[in-house]
Amino acid sequence: MTSYILKNNKNSKDILLFEEKEAYSFTPKKTYKWVKKVTVLDTEMLSNVWKNKINKEYEKLLKYIYALVSGENTTSGDVLIAYTEIDRIKKYLISLSEKGLKKEIIEKYLKKLYILELELKKVHVMELTEEIEMGKGR
Repeated sequence: MTSYILKNNKNSKDILLFEEKEAYSFTPKKTYKWVKKVTVLDTEMLSNVWKNKINKEYEKLLKYIYALVSGENTTSGDVLIAYTEIDRIKKYLISLSEKGLKKEIIEKYLKKLYILELELKKVHVMELTEEIEMGKGR
C-alpha cells in the first residue's frame, strides 16, 4: 500500500496521513437524483461487489452455452464467441486477484469455467462432425 503525507494549512494540525486503498466506483441508477458517484472502500463489501459482478457474467455465459448445447443450428462462430467470453472472464478474474479478491472465489469460478470449456469442446467437435458429414453427401 502506498501512503501519502499532505500538509493542511487551514487547521492547527500540520500533517494529514492519507492511505491509498483499492476502491470500486460506480454511478447509481437515475432514480437517485443527488447521488453522482458511489465509491466502495471496505474490503469485505468490495469482495461482495466483485463476486456479484462475476456471478452475473458467469450466468450470462452459462445461458449462452446452454443455448449452444441444446440448439441444433450451432456454428463455428457461435462457439468462438463462447470461447472468447470464457477467456475474457478468466482475464477479469486474474485482474481481480491482483486487486484483492479472495482466492477461494477465484479458484471456484476458474474450475467452473474449465468445466464449461470442456462442454464447449464437445459441442464444437459435434458441430465439426456434422459439417464433415454434410460435405461428404454433396
